Amino acid sequence: MALSLYKKGQGTAARSIGGVVVLLLGGWAARQMWFATEGWALGAQVFATALVAFALGALPLYLILFHQTIGELLIETQQEMRKVAWSTREEVTTSTIVVVVTVVLLALFILATDTIVYWLMWDIVGLY
Repeated sequence: MALSLYKKGQGTAARSIGGVVVLLLGGWAARQMWFATEGWALGAQVFATALVAFALGALPLYLILFHQTIGELLIETQQEMRKVAWSTREEVTTSTIVVVVTVVLLALFILATDTIVYWLMWDIVGLY
C-alpha cells in the first residue's frame, strides 16, 4: 500500500517531468557535495554525498510518485494545463514588439525628463 502509485494513469506527464527534474537536481546536488567534501575521509565523503542524494533526489521522487497530496496537485496541474488557450506565434511576436517599443519609449522619456531636470538644477538653482 505504501508503494502503490497514487491514482495510476493520471498526471503521468506532470509526474514524469517532476521526476526527471528531481532526479537531475538530486544528481547535481550529489555531484556538488562530492566535490565540496573532497578533503574529507572517503567514508564521510560517501555518506555526505549519499545523504544529499537521498534528501534532494530519492525523497522528493518518492513524494512525487506516492504521496496523495502532491499527486493530487500534479494531476490537477496537468488537467488545468490542458485548458490553457496558448497564444499563436503571431500573437507572441506582436506582443513582444509592443513591449519592446514601449520599454524603449519609456526609457527615452525618462532620459529626457532626467536631462531636463538636471539642466534646470544646474542652470537655474546652481546645484550640481
